This record gives sequence, C-alpha cells and structure tokens, in this order.
Amino acid sequence: MVKAEERSSMADGWGEVFHRNRLVPPSGQTVRLAAENHLTASHGFQLSLSRITAAHLPQDLSAEEDVTYQLRMTLFDRKLQHFFGKTWKSSPQKMKNSKIPFNEVLYLHTSLLLPSTLVVVELVSLSPKPDGSHLALGRGFTILELFTNRPEGQSTDGDRRLNLHHGSPRGLLHPSLKDQVDYGNLLKVIDGAHLDCQVKTHPSLKSAMHLLPENALVCGEDTIPGLISSPTGDVLLRPQLLKTTPFTLDRLTISLQPSLEKFESLLLQLINADCQNTKQPEPEDAQRTVVIQERRLHVGVHNGLCFLDKPQVVVLEPVASGVRGRADSTSKKSILVKDSSATSPRPQMLGLRSSLEIKLANNQALAIVFQLEYVFSAPIGRETMLSATSTSRAAFLQCLRWGIWCPFQELADRKGKEVQLVLQGGAKPNPFGVMVYSTGTSVQTQSPAAGSASSTAQDLEAKDEIRFWLLPSVEKMPSSPRASLRTKQEDVSRQRASPSQGQKHVPPTSPPDSPQGPGACSAVSHITHLEMDFQQEGDDMTSKEKEGDQLQELPFTPVHAPVITLVMNVPSSCSVSSRSSLAHLFSAGYPEIVDCSGQVAEVLDPTEPLPFDPQREEADLLQGNLLVFQFLAFTRIQAAGVASDWPRNIYVTFQFYRFPPVTSQQLRLLTSDKVQHNASEALPCVLATINRDGSVNSGSPGLQVQFRVDDCFLKTGEKRWFLRYLALHNMHIDIWDSDSLLLIGSTAIELKYMLRQGRSAVQALHELKVLTTDYVGEDTLLTDKDPGRRSASSPMTVCNVVKGRLHIRTGNTGCPVDPSRNRAADGISFHSHIITPREVTCGFKGGSLSPRNILQLNACFYLAAKDTVQEHRLDGDWMLLYRNRIRAHDITHEVQHLNTESGRRKLDCMAAVHRLEAKKNAKEADVMGLKPTARLIREHQPSEDYSKAEGIANMLSQAITTHHLLYASLGSAEYMEFVLKNPFNMPQTVTIHTDDSELSVITDTEEWRYFKALTKTSTPLEENMFHVEKGAPGPRVYLRPKESVHIPLKYQSFWCNNTIAVQGPSFLPTGKGSQMAKRNLSNIINAKIIKVTFRAEDGKPMAICQVNVEPTPHVVDQTFRLYHPELCFLKKAIRLPPWQDPTAEDPDSWTLNSVRCSDPNIICQTRMLVPGEPQDVYLKVPGSPSPHIKMFFVMVFTDKWMAAPSQIWQVYVHFLERVDINCVTGQRTCQSLVLRGRQAVRKIKCFSSHSKEIEVDPAGVFVLSPAAVQELKLRVQPWQAGSRFLYVNAVDMDQQRLVAAWLLCLNVHRPILSKAFEVSVPVANGRGSSRKMTYTNPYTSTRKFLLRSDHPDLLQFREDKFQIGGGESHTIGLRFAPSQSPGSAEILVYVNNLEEKTEETFCVKVNYS
Repeated sequence: MVKAEERSSMADGWGEVFHRNRLVPPSGQTVRLAAENHLTASHGFQLSLSRITAAHLPQDLSAEEDVTYQLRMTLFDRKLQHFFGKTWKSSPQKMKNSKIPFNEVLYLHTSLLLPSTLVVVELVSLSPKPDGSHLALGRGFTILELFTNRPEGQSTDGDRRLNLHHGSPRGLLHPSLKDQVDYGNLLKVIDGAHLDCQVKTHPSLKSAMHLLPENALVCGEDTIPGLISSPTGDVLLRPQLLKTTPFTLDRLTISLQPSLEKFESLLLQLINADCQNTKQPEPEDAQRTVVIQERRLHVGVHNGLCFLDKPQVVVLEPVASGVRGRADSTSKKSILVKDSSATSPRPQMLGLRSSLEIKLANNQALAIVFQLEYVFSAPIGRETMLSATSTSRAAFLQCLRWGIWCPFQELADRKGKEVQLVLQGGAKPNPFGVMVYSTGTSVQTQSPAAGSASSTAQDLEAKDEIRFWLLPSVEKMPSSPRASLRTKQEDVSRQRASPSQGQKHVPPTSPPDSPQGPGACSAVSHITHLEMDFQQEGDDMTSKEKEGDQLQELPFTPVHAPVITLVMNVPSSCSVSSRSSLAHLFSAGYPEIVDCSGQVAEVLDPTEPLPFDPQREEADLLQGNLLVFQFLAFTRIQAAGVASDWPRNIYVTFQFYRFPPVTSQQLRLLTSDKVQHNASEALPCVLATINRDGSVNSGSPGLQVQFRVDDCFLKTGEKRWFLRYLALHNMHIDIWDSDSLLLIGSTAIELKYMLRQGRSAVQALHELKVLTTDYVGEDTLLTDKDPGRRSASSPMTVCNVVKGRLHIRTGNTGCPVDPSRNRAADGISFHSHIITPREVTCGFKGGSLSPRNILQLNACFYLAAKDTVQEHRLDGDWMLLYRNRIRAHDITHEVQHLNTESGRRKLDCMAAVHRLEAKKNAKEADVMGLKPTARLIREHQPSEDYSKAEGIANMLSQAITTHHLLYASLGSAEYMEFVLKNPFNMPQTVTIHTDDSELSVITDTEEWRYFKALTKTSTPLEENMFHVEKGAPGPRVYLRPKESVHIPLKYQSFWCNNTIAVQGPSFLPTGKGSQMAKRNLSNIINAKIIKVTFRAEDGKPMAICQVNVEPTPHVVDQTFRLYHPELCFLKKAIRLPPWQDPTAEDPDSWTLNSVRCSDPNIICQTRMLVPGEPQDVYLKVPGSPSPHIKMFFVMVFTDKWMAAPSQIWQVYVHFLERVDINCVTGQRTCQSLVLRGRQAVRKIKCFSSHSKEIEVDPAGVFVLSPAAVQELKLRVQPWQAGSRFLYVNAVDMDQQRLVAAWLLCLNVHRPILSKAFEVSVPVANGRGSSRKMTYTNPYTSTRKFLLRSDHPDLLQFREDKFQIGGGESHTIGLRFAPSQSPGSAEILVYVNNLEEKTEETFCVKVNYS
C-alpha cells in the first residue's frame, strides 16, 4: 500500500504552482453583462511588450548603477473599478540610453470582450536593500484598452504606443474616476515616456485554453503543466499538448473518523444547533431538522493553474467496513469481498459503486483532486422569502474534506498497489475555492451526547482517508458477476421522496440515510450515478442460485447517434450573402408581392423578433389570406466529390398546413457569365421553371406557389388553430436533384413572418441553409487485422453538412371575404359535444307495410328535408340506389349530407356508373309526365324476399337513431356525450356496444374529467358510473325509470392511408400568372359510419347513435427521410427534448411522452432512463424491396390521456440495394451491379451522389429492354478514409422516375506510406511555394505513371502524368498554394499506374508559418 501522507508543501511541484497562480475572480456583474451580449466563448490574445522610452522619469535614479526596472500588469474593470486576475511581473531590466528593453510576450484568453476590460501596466524601479531585498517604487503607469466600443468587436490588432502617466494605479479607484469613459483628461502624462507594445489575436491558443485559467496573464517562457517544452522557449506560440492516457479509479472508499455514524451525527447536531440559533422557535421545530440528502465526491485533474476538465461528480453510498477491494490473482477481476474479521453490519465508510475513468498526462505537476461534499436538506421557515406555493424544504451544499495526489511523482511506488491518501479540512486554500468544514471542530467540540466512552485517543489521532486503486484502462476488467446492475431511476426515486419521509426515525443500527425533499436545487439533480452494488458473498446458496441467476440487462448505446428533431435546430434565416450577390439576385425581375390595392407589401426582417397578438389577427377586417411562397434562387456550396456545377436542376417538396403535399416541377439553376464576383464567394443561381418539353420558361423567374385560406376553406373555430400554426410551426422543405432524383438536403422555414398583424400585406426574405446528415466512421490502417468486422461495431460520427442555401420570399396578402360565397361549414350545424336524441315529429300514419309504402314514406321524408340539393339529382340517385337493393337505413347519411362536397362527389360517381340504364327510364318518364318519386315507385316492384318484419324493424330503427356529424383528424381525440334516456317505467341495465373499436366509451373517471375540462363541457360527472366485465360486449350502465344520463364517448384513430406518390418532379396546375396549389384536401383518412347501440336487458335496442365521421387532414410538423438497405429491419432513434408538464403538482416531475404510429406493422415506442433527460423514439420498420419508399406518420403526445398530438412527423424510408465495398484511398476499386428490365422499354441513365469519386459505366443514356439484364460497372476512387455511405440511382429519363437505387457502404482504409516529407510555407506571401521530389522507376521496363493528391486545392503538380524508363529517376514538381493563416496540413501524394492502382504513397506535412 502506498501512503501519501500530508505534506506541508502539498505535493511539492503542484503546490508550488497552485500557490503562485491564485487569481482574483472578475465581478459577477461583469460576467453577466458579457453573457447578455452573447460573449461566452473565450478568445486568445498575444501581447508583445517591446520597450519603454523614458527620457525624464520622476525622481530619476538612473545615476545609481544597481537600479533595475520591472513591468507589472493587471486586468482592471473600468466600469466597476475592480482589479481582477493576477499581477504579472517581468524580469528586471536596466535602463540604457533612456530606454528600457523588455521584449516580453504575454498570452491571455478571456470571454469578457467588453470595452470596460483594461490592462493596467505599471513601471516599477527596484533598489537593493542591505538585507538583500528590494525597494519597489512606482515610476508611472499606463492603460491598455484591449477591445473597441462595439461589444461584438474583439481586440484592435496592431502596434500601440502608450503614454505613461504620473501616480499609481491605485488612483484608478478614486471615486471621481467612476463612470469615466476616457481617463486621458484626468491623468497627467509624463513627458517623453511611452511604452511600445503590440496586441493581436492568437487562435493557436485555443488548443491550450483548458490548461490556462481565464483572465490570467501568462508568459510564454513559463512552465505550463500539460504542454511540451518548445525549442524556441515559447510554449504558447504553437502549443503542443502532452499525450493523455486513460486511467481508472477502482474500489474507491472514504473513511471518516472516529466513525462514519459518529461523524455524521456530530455534523448534523452542529448544523441543527446553528439553525436553532438563527431563527425564532416554532412549535413544529422538533420535527423540522436538517438531514443529509446525498453524499457526493468531485474528482478532477488539476495542473496547479486550473482544472483540465470539469470535475466529475459521483454519488457515494455507505458500506460496511468489512467490504474491501482486492484483485484476484487468477482472474484479475475487481471483486468486493468481506473480510473474515469484519462482523459488524453497520456501514463504517463511504464507497463508490463502480469505477471512474480519468485521463492523465505524464507530468509531475498534474494532480488528481478529490472533494467530499454533502447535500443537506434544510427546512424552510416562515421567515424565508419563498412564496407559500414553494416546497417546504431546500437543499444546500457543503464541502467537508478534500485532498490531492500527484500520481507521476510516485509512479514506481504506486504501481499495482492501493493508494491511501489523507483528506484535509479547515481554512486552507483549495482548488475548488470553497469553504471547508474544519477538522478541529469535529474533534474538539465533540459533545458527550455525540461521543461515547469508547472514543479513545487512538480515534482522535486517526485521520480521514480515501483509498483507491489507479489502473490503466486497458487493465480494467469487468466487475464481479455477482454485482447487480440497477438503473438510475432507483436513485432518482429515492432522491425525490417526499419531505415527510425525511422525518422518520432512523434506527441506530443503520446509517443516517436521510432522503432529500423535493426542493433540491438544480445542481443536485444533474450528477453522474455509477451503478454497481457492494454485495457480500453468502455462505449458503438458494435454490434459485442453483438454477441460475436471471440475466441483467446492461445499458446499451446505439452505434449511430439519434436523429435530432429539426424543430430544435432550425437553420438560420438571416442573410449571409453580400450586397453584390443580393443585387444580382433581385435584378432578375421577380414578381412583387402586393396587396389588394396594388401597393408593395411591407417587408419584415426575419432576424428581428416578431410579437404575436391573436386578438389582433382575429379582429382583422381582411379575413381572407393569400399566402405566397416564392422560390427565388439556390446557392451552390462546393463539396468534395461532386462537380462545381452540381446541381443543375432541382425540385422541391413540402406540405403547408393541411393542404396536400406539393411536389414542384423542375427548376433550372441559371448563372450569368457577365457578372463579376469574388471567386471565394458563391453566387446565387436564379431559379427558372422548366416546361414539359424541356425548355426553360422565359417568363417570370422563380417558382411561386399560393395558398388561399379564408372562411370558405376553414371550418368553424379553425382559424385560431391556423394562426397558431403560423406562429409556432416551421415548414419542412426537401430539395432534390431533378436529374438524379437524389436528395440534396432539407431545411425549415419559420412561418411566423407570414402573420399580418393588421397589415394589408407582408413579405419576408429568407436565406436558408440546406442541410443533410452524413455518417462518417473512423478511418483504419490498411494493415489492421480483420477490417471487415470493424465496420459492424465501430462508432459512426454524425455531422450536418451544408449543401447549399435556398432563397425564399414569403408573403401574405389580406383579402376581403365575398359575402355571396357560403362557408363550407355553413351547411351543417355548429359542432357540439352534447348529442341529444331528436324528437320524432312524424310517424307511421297507418296502412300497408309493403315496401312500396315504406319507400314512398322515406322518399317524401328525405325530399322534404333537403335544402340545397337539386331535385332531379336526388331522385336520380334514389333510383340508382334502389336498383342495387340498397335499403333506406343504409343511405341515411348520404341523403342527409348531399349538400356537402364529399356527398355530391360520391353521388356523381355512382350516377356515372349507371348512366346508360338511367337514360332509357328517364325518356319513358318524360313522356308520361311523372315526377321522379312517382317514377321510382311505379317502375320498380317490391322484391319477393322483403318481409313485413324487416319493414317494421327498419321503421323502428330509424325512429330511435340519432345522427351526429364528426370532423376528425389523425391522432386527435374527439369527445362527445350522448344523452341516454330510459323510456320505461322500470329500471334498466343498458349495454353499450360500438361496431368500431376507434369509437369507445370513456369508463375511467379521471379521463372523463380531463376531457370535460378540455372541452369546457358543464354536464354532471359521476364516479364509478359503468360496470365493466371481461368478455362482455361492452360496458353497462344502470338507469332508473325515466332517468337520463350522459354517456361519454371518444373517437380517436391512429390509422391512415400510407400510400405515397411516385418519386420525381411534377407540374402544378397553372393559375393567373402564378402556380396555384390545389384546394382539394388529401384523403389520408377514410370517411366512415359508426353505430353505437344501447341495448336494454332484453337485448333490444333502446337508442342508436350513428356517428358520421368526416376526415380532416392533419398538420405535419416535421418530415424525416431515412435511407436503409432493402429487406432489412430499420432501427432508428429520434430524440425528443425533455418536456415538463406545467399542470403537474410536483415541479420536479417529468412527463413520459407517448407515441403512436399510423402503420400497425411498424413498432414505435419511447423510453426514458432518467427524468429530465431527453427521450428517444425508437422505430423498427420492416424492410421492402428496392427502390420502394415506405411512408408513415408518428404522433407524439405529451398529455396523459393523449387528447391531441403535440407533434406529427411524416417519415419516409427509402429502401435501397446495399453494396459493401472495401477500398483504399487514392486507388480505384471496381464493382459490378445488375439492372433488370421491367415490362416496358425504358431509357435509363445512372447518377451517383459523388461524381468525382464514383464513375458509372455506361455513363450516358442506354436502352433497357423488357426482361433484359444490364451490367453496370462502378469505378470507386475515394479520397477520405473511414466508413461512408454513397448513393447510385438509375432514372427513367422519359418519365423522370426512379427505377433502381443502390446504397454503397464504403469501408475506406488509409494506404501504407512509402516516404514522409516536411515542408515550411510562408504565410500570407501571396505566392505559395515550389518544391520538387525525385521518384525512381522500380521496374526494368518503361512505365507511365499518374500523379494524384487528396488535397488538390493545396497542392498542384507541374505535370499530372509522366513516363520514365526502367530504373531511371524523374523529378516531380510540386506547387503549394499560399495560406492566409498559420497552421499545418498533411497531404498524401499518390503515384498510380494507368489503371489507377497505387504504386507509391508519400506524405507531405506542410507547416504554414
């Protein structure tokens, strides 16, 4: 065992650095001001101090030869008159010829980029004293302003000449200088004294910022632990980090003296006594005590200057003293066993459940710092400032012990041994900068109540210790199989116990494990729980153990990162184009967006916040809205592997509100050669529509799509939902390459800038980033073993790639409502949640019950009820229905709602089927002069099988049937109450039966109460109203004689039509001067009729409620497009943000979101590991053949009863044929594909997603005959190592449709290097650099070679190919492009043969300095 005893110097090297670099923190007000200005990122700067020219210094001591001069620099906050950071002192220098040379270079990184941040420089003279010390006298000071008056500006780079002022820097604290912006008028300048310096940004410091504290002036010649020493002496000019190695802290325990129980008992007594002395006594104070909520340990790596990374926080738990960690010599596993000498079951120490991983660099000044911290739950009295609605307990933190250990000072001693470290306490400086519980207090003030007679002098001399094992991560073995794994919910549920649990009595045989109250602060909840139980081995084995233990599920992290919802990361719509690009864009002559009077619409700025007032929108006189989307231009962004002019043609797909999905026609990207622009800036390409014949439309440029939303389109009460959609939602847009039908990328546009807010018309210009998700794996060497298996388990890096920028102009023009046009919703009554059975005003008047009389009676009833439907249409349809033996009760819904658009459309279809038969009968009826009703009765005789009993049942069924029209959308629950009355004079037990499972009876009282409050239905609610039996046809309700009750019903459908249109561009119907979107609604949900039958005890119907469901298309919030190999299950996770229920009583409680899928064959579920953390929606989609596209909807619910989805996602899964290719960078690899012909002859052309890396043969258009087989040859030559996904599409050029698609899974390895070179290129010289290298032909014959580079933008060859004889040498000319910034790059040079097989690979490291 290695014992690290307490030393006065605190680990020598580390302690010396720590005490020498203690800082004064900046003011909290200044930090908040910087955060409000979005200045949170730290920036690096370099300050060069050249010399001081001082011809006339006050009290000149230049005659004395021993006098030296020194510069002292400190950061100063001018606004708050506050010095902060640390005073830096230069080396003493002598004055020569009235000049003092310093030549010092300082470095600083800070996030306080404010004009009030200054650097105060003081000149001090040092005179020797007889005792060897120096007398320091101030000779003047100056002020260096780092930043400009603009908050967004950084330092003003360049040389400075600062005048020296009389006096001392302490004069800046004088009250008269408060709130002064310029000190020049108040400070007196020393004549002829000035400081020459230089300030500039230093980006290279970013890599070493974690090793330096913020706001600290550091010299490049200082020793920085964690950096490699530089031969130039300046380690911060180009900092190079030491290599870090992962280590594992295992079997960590902490022992507190005299024992854990006594230590915590005394600690609680002292805290409670302190609380009693600081407040007024209350009657319930006996029960309101401070308890221990959690025991935590902070572990971090410190280099004496700062923490290298944020310290990790883990939870400790009491364990018995008999539990010790040992390493089994045979298995080398970490096992927790029980010492034979340990008999007491009481926990005597704190232990960590599992191991903890940290990263260390081999430096003696690096130390591992531990801090033991307790979380206490304290009662909140009436004297606090918290409101009455707050929780009754609050949490606070207190540091009890801390310690440091430098592992590399004792590397030889600690190897393979347990480390024992003494913990410290009291008022000593510590790296965490917090007050620590005093060690002496716990011993000296121990009261007799807390202590016992067994406390001996040995207990007082014992010290608090921490024990652990430090092992390299490669030596870390799995824990014992007996250690059970528990999820984090156990700890969280234990922490979130109610305050009353903290008041229970703790038996003396158990440790004082006090749960926390719900009022814990946020810092308490966001901690790491490392789960592994300390279990003791038992002597006897139970029967279950003999049979085998149940396998415990281990936490699993998916290989790919979950897809992030686009709502959480909406691309910025602010303009990034230059003024010249915008001038070129708007010179194309796009149509203006004008209001009804012809005035140009008011322009809104998408970068500014837009207030939304719903009352102002509803009170607008212009109730109609004409919403316009103008697709103006597309800016290409150069990417590796694709041509510079890609894409040439595009088309877009999107869906606005509940309109059908829009697929645009082809749009050509037009460029102008006449425009002169900067080569570094991409010029926007104007979009122009392509006609059906392939020609470019020479009319107005761009594509304009309009949507008219007025009272004729919206249902009653829907307008507020439409306004809410515009205010809160973002419309998803997919951009496609119309030639290859490959997805370029996706974007989203904020719709809130289409709200007019009382204006006549508005417009806004958006410049959206088109993003796509790319998965890239880690690269491997060609010599790695088993490279094929690595790709299956290696992690993939997910990155968003910007493919371009889409320029869109949105507008909204207010339109007056035409009063002559009736609303679509006026033909029906206002939607009510209460269904009251109609009173029967007509009945059977007597006579025969033959089918003729029944039909005549029903026909007269329906003809009298019609209002807006023409008579001849109704009678003609009645005739057709009767010919097909459709009974009257089956067409009740159709006849009642013929005035609706859907009803008229259905009747038109049915009439068209029987048009030929109807013509003959219509001619005969016109000759006889009969009316349609009489003709219907006269021509068609009753059928023989129509009985009198069926007629009576039909009449009675119609009399007790109540019709209700219901508008429903996908996933939304529609609530209604049916008023059921018992018409009998005796009680009845009524059974409720529905013929469709989507319409159900609400039997849960909580759910009933929720929907009543949601719909604001003020009807009575009864507890335990229904009797539900297993196997019964439905719930039962008891009714007294003549009693009426309200039966709650709910309709909710999750299924819809998942068919999609064929992939490819289309043509929108033309409107007046623009493209007008279709007004017809998409029929994703089918209409249906559902009957709810209320049967009495005798089984006969007492009442019938017929619900006629009319579909309403839903709103699509987001669209996801996923690509997957064919005939394989797709398993994908989509991440949800944490959502807290505002109506929950417990503010710390988090709601588990629920999800549903529109396809029953797709598994969709969500799980949450820890409350407050993001949830993932898991999808498991069965595969389909290529190139099939599967579409479905995912509904996300945030309320318990799933009343309405908070979001609806539309998911497209493209199934492609998978092809695995293993290749090497720079070398061509060939692969063959097979394309089979279908029924017709097609003209096919193949396209690849990366044309510069994949060549397809045949490259042009070829004819594919039916049942023919065409071989496609792929030539793959990648330039980036790692795992990548590329795509190849086969497109029918005539129909512009996708025929086949392949997913190329590349596993690209790095080549074996033959030689390596290093070149230095000057920065910003504008000419670059030329070099040459020699290559010798290793063959005996003459060969031709090709030269290739993976960075053609940085390196160009004098000649791309050359020919040399056998054994001869050839000089290769290299031309390196200039660089504007310092840095380094590695360029691979490939020498390939004519078949693009790599002969040699050279690595050239270029240093730009």
